Amino acid sequence: MKKIIKGTIAISALAAALPLAAYSEYRKTFYVRMAEPTGFIGHYFKVHPALLHKEFCCLSDKGDLIRGLLLSPSEDPRALIVMTHGYNMSCENYMPLARRFTEAGFQVLMFDGIGVGMSGGDKIYGLPQHILDMKTVLDAVQADPELSRLPLLLFGHSWGGYAACCVSALSHYPLKGILTCAAFRKSSSAMIPSIRKRYPLASPVFVTAAEVMERLLFGRVASLTSSEGLRQAGCPARLYHSRDDAVVGFEESFETTRRELADEGDIGFIAMNGRNHDLYIPPDNDRRQREILKELRSADGPAKSALTEELWELLSATDNSLADEFVSFFNSCIK
Repeated sequence: MKKIIKGTIAISALAAALPLAAYSEYRKTFYVRMAEPTGFIGHYFKVHPALLHKEFCCLSDKGDLIRGLLLSPSEDPRALIVMTHGYNMSCENYMPLARRFTEAGFQVLMFDGIGVGMSGGDKIYGLPQHILDMKTVLDAVQADPELSRLPLLLFGHSWGGYAACCVSALSHYPLKGILTCAAFRKSSSAMIPSIRKRYPLASPVFVTAAEVMERLLFGRVASLTSSEGLRQAGCPARLYHSRDDAVVGFEESFETTRRELADEGDIGFIAMNGRNHDLYIPPDNDRRQREILKELRSADGPAKSALTEELWELLSATDNSLADEFVSFFNSCIK
């Protein structure tokens, strides 16, 4: 009898401890600022002085200031592309791609989510917050007489792809097209790979605890999926994903979304190979960027300056053939 009681107590303690541990991990992961500016944007504008730009800002639902950049082509813009960044990334990571879009005649609005990069806020709250930040920005676009007159297009990578796909489930926008790279299907889809790696036996408990917490924090927004948002967007969409993506599972996000939208209209799924997670840049470039960011955590003095210069050089590159493919899709959306 004593053994049964002790066993019951142990199981009960474990059942209580795992959700608490999951809650602690969630706070450590998300209740932080990330992707602090390295100075690359200022450097990039010096290198490309003809790139027309001005600052953008609006107030988030949490009361924090969302900041970004509005980049303009040399002629009257043909459409507006709103670009959204991935997890632990910011506007810095997309400057060359944004510049390519302006060269093709598009105006580009880039923004950092709250708690990220140049935006305000002392933390990011959680993954569903990016959908709310996207909604805030799109509402600001719709309220602007100049921006709202342009055909509206969305580009999102990873976390930003999730936001770009899901936002139409919250409000209707006159979208002409959506293009994403490595977008995750729902919030837990982004957490599953890392949780399974760190807690292989307890991963179901950690994922469930994180989902419950997000539901308490964000309500219905936490349960939104890319499929739900894309169905309500009612516009052409292209979803790119590499089979070897080590951050957002190919099967969990890309293939599941493809199956869920099999009977929908003009939604294309482009599977790639050997491009990992940041598929819009050359693979070797991607690997070295990740190495440098790790090295910068402990570097100082001349070593830090050298690493920063190398990082800026890598951030200045993009895959031109893939960027041209993106431009071709956006052009087809506004014909």
